Amino acid sequence: MISLSQNQLHTYRENGYLLIREAFDCTRIESLVGAIDNLIDRALDNRVELDWIDRNLRLPRRMSHLLHPDKYHPTFGSWIDEDLAPQLSALVPGDLRHSLFGMLTSGANQPYCQKWHRDLVKPGTSDETSILQRHKETFVQFNAPLTPSDRFLQIVPGSHLRASTTQEIAVSQNQDGNMPGIHIVELEPGDIVYYNANLWHRGWNPTGQTRLTFHCAFWNANFPVMEHEFGQREQLTQKGHLEQLPPTTKRYIENYLEVYPENAPPSLYDL
Repeated sequence: MISLSQNQLHTYRENGYLLIREAFDCTRIESLVGAIDNLIDRALDNRVELDWIDRNLRLPRRMSHLLHPDKYHPTFGSWIDEDLAPQLSALVPGDLRHSLFGMLTSGANQPYCQKWHRDLVKPGTSDETSILQRHKETFVQFNAPLTPSDRFLQIVPGSHLRASTTQEIAVSQNQDGNMPGIHIVELEPGDIVYYNANLWHRGWNPTGQTRLTFHCAFWNANFPVMEHEFGQREQLTQKGHLEQLPPTTKRYIENYLEVYPENAPPSLYDL
């Protein structure tokens, strides 16, 4: 476990991201690789359902809901409780809740290219700056790769603190646009990057290089479950599932269930 310094917290708040090299030791990386290999083995045996980029290459498409009982492995809970939770709590004040816990995947020379975007705000609206301020320190997401040479996350540092420029909005309309101020986040297994989803960012893998990267998000526990997170209650409340989780992981999920809406959930833009 690596605790975050005040300098690191300042860097995260000012730049909108924090990259930590060798955040996890070889034992942790090996256990995570083993957990994903186990999941792929079970999917190949038709014991759990995954979509595939290439089944013969053991390469699934994006894997969501890795904390659900059909995909869960104890290694995921240990990782959250022992390594991630102290850092997450430092980055987002107050208690946290589960949001997303999955894996970004690509490969087999199949391109994966996103447009530039912000997750929680519509660029160019009159209230863009106030919405950015409203969501300050209310959530965090991270990428942590299991495959080497992860160079697929592109961001514009500091853009989470201000309204979008006319040029940024224009570039975001073109999938191949070159965004001013672009920074390519370079990661290796054991590294992690925490980042604010209101940065201008995109996933960019035009040649379809192999990628297996954890992509997860956590919110302050007071925020309601939103549309893109909705639909997990039935899985997460399956008999015996919560009882097998370590205490912090269990609390994060219980906090998610506590604010689960009974009616139509809000969208990202409604908060």
